[in-house]
Amino acid sequence: MKKQIKWITLTAVLLSMALFVACGNTKNGTAGADADSKDELIATLEEKVEELEADNLALKEENEALKIEIAELKAAGPNDEIIVEEEEELPVFGAEEDGTMTQVFSVVVKTDEPLLNKMQMLGDALSAEVFVGLSMDILDITTVDGKDILHVDLKEGSGAVGEKSWIFDYFQGSTGGQMTETALLETFLQREYGGLWIDGVKITLDGETIQFDHVPTLADTVLR
Repeated sequence: MKKQIKWITLTAVLLSMALFVACGNTKNGTAGADADSKDELIATLEEKVEELEADNLALKEENEALKIEIAELKAAGPNDEIIVEEEEELPVFGAEEDGTMTQVFSVVVKTDEPLLNKMQMLGDALSAEVFVGLSMDILDITTVDGKDILHVDLKEGSGAVGEKSWIFDYFQGSTGGQMTETALLETFLQREYGGLWIDGVKITLDGETIQFDHVPTLADTVLR
């Protein structure tokens, strides 16, 4: 009987210890979870603070810009005319293999931009978008027989292996030659443009007349 009581007592003690340890582990786990949750909340709030500070800085900068604009408008006076610069879009042309002209790019210019500057912008776009970086100089606009003629001088590549060339890449083959003529002539002539424009274009290669079988039109001045 005493042995049974001892075993019952020992069992009760062990059960009590197990429950105590389990409760301790549960509390520790909860505390750990609470700590993790707290850290995550702090990190989230810190990120939110950074975002708000960035937004606030942007608003301050925009506010300062608006104040400057308001001050300039006030300084202009009630009777001063506010000039709004007008812009226009000029197409840059290429061609399909069958010779069909296509627009491949466009440049936006100020309407009152000097004409030679507009030509330079068209030339830069042609070089970059159609002729893979081959350069061209927009030299001048001169009056010939009462007509304003643009002079464009193409610059041949160095001839190094792998480099593009006007002669070998764009003046060869009837299809390639026609595509080259269309891109150059139609882009500079802008036949559909209704404002002040050139009357014709003369294109040379390194200062010399272009004389190749597949780009015959480039040998002469081409009128609009």
